Amino acid sequence: MRNRFAIFVFVILFTLVPIQGYTPVFAEQTRAELESDLANLEVQIKALTNSITETKQQGVSLKNDISVLAKKIEQSKLKIKAQDAAIARLTQNISEKDRTLNLLNEKMDREKDSLAQIMRKTRYLEQYSLLDFGLQSDSLSTFFSDADSFSTLNRALNKSFEDIRITEDDINQVKTQLEDSKDEETQKKLAQQAVKKQVELNQKEKNSLLTITKNQETQYKKVLADREKEAATIRSRLFELRDTGSISFGQAYDFALTASKSTGVRPALILAILMQESSLGINVGACYLRDYSTGDGVGIKTGAVKKRVMKPDRDVPVFTSFLSKLGRDPQKTPVSCWIPMYSKGSPTGWGGAMGPSQFIPSTWKLFEGRIEKITGASVADPWKPYHAITATSLYLADLGAVTGNETSERNAACKYYSGSSCSRSSAGAGYGNSVMKKLYSMQADIDKLQR
Repeated sequence: MRNRFAIFVFVILFTLVPIQGYTPVFAEQTRAELESDLANLEVQIKALTNSITETKQQGVSLKNDISVLAKKIEQSKLKIKAQDAAIARLTQNISEKDRTLNLLNEKMDREKDSLAQIMRKTRYLEQYSLLDFGLQSDSLSTFFSDADSFSTLNRALNKSFEDIRITEDDINQVKTQLEDSKDEETQKKLAQQAVKKQVELNQKEKNSLLTITKNQETQYKKVLADREKEAATIRSRLFELRDTGSISFGQAYDFALTASKSTGVRPALILAILMQESSLGINVGACYLRDYSTGDGVGIKTGAVKKRVMKPDRDVPVFTSFLSKLGRDPQKTPVSCWIPMYSKGSPTGWGGAMGPSQFIPSTWKLFEGRIEKITGASVADPWKPYHAITATSLYLADLGAVTGNETSERNAACKYYSGSSCSRSSAGAGYGNSVMKKLYSMQADIDKLQR
């Protein structure tokens, strides 16, 4: 028995030697080249941005307009190249993470198999007492050798459990990194589609301007007049706001621009969020709070009883307190209804979000001082468009939205809705994608206002 037992211990311990080499070998040269290309492209894009600004400052003229459009087209093409490089880098990263994940899963399988062998053997050996070992051993020295081997197996068992835990942590970490990379790749592709569309529009406008160079002044004045008319149409267009009604797009843009100067969040993202919330409001509807102790209420349109309209202990006291300052009736002020959600059969979440920015009362309270400082108001009002737009801008900044970094903007949008980054929430990712599509459309209109 001793020989067979010793062989078994040797085999088990051999299988417990850490598996080396599961980290993939990266194509460092290719990665370095991609990073270098991306850095060079970003320098060129920045130089063109400065050049466009300088040309615009020289005044309105046909020559300057054509020059600006040509530079914008070149700038957009460079952005597409930069996105290609970024997507290639992400694709490479995804491939590497996939290989790492496969190797880690193989390592996990080996460790589980090793654990199973140890557990089977230890269960077999535990049927015997120390006296049994002594009676079956050839000598006293053999008995102590077998007992020591059994102790070694127990230590190996503990080590195997620890190895599996570490490998599982490694797998979860790589999975997270993989999802983040895939999510960023999706965003880069969305952004690239928007830039390609902008190239087509700029090229079309440039070609149109080039055809009138022979009849310069008369035709060019007509172009400028058409632009002013288009800008006026954009500014006067209605911009819907949830639970408040609508204001002109020009007003909404001016409010967002003012908020942007304080927060650094671009106006197009702020307005895209508010447009998305307005769309959700049409689909989800709104409620009135009725019972302060339970948080229940009624649907505004139907009058039907609605459960969980507002969380009683967290939000109702705050809600009634600041509505008193605003002179509003808490039972006649619209808030969001509860969207029915359940976990293990029990309801989760509450309604109670207020106004266009859809903050719950306890969250609005955290932003009150900052909103009042930017707007100059004595009391921040969630239903006033300027206050709501400012609140959205502040929150997006806190969530990490950085102008020019579309991945951060999309993640901030996802967090605005779900509290998690896009890769952690499928519902949040859908919300974020919808916001970014609205952002690109919104930015095109804003660009027309700024011509």
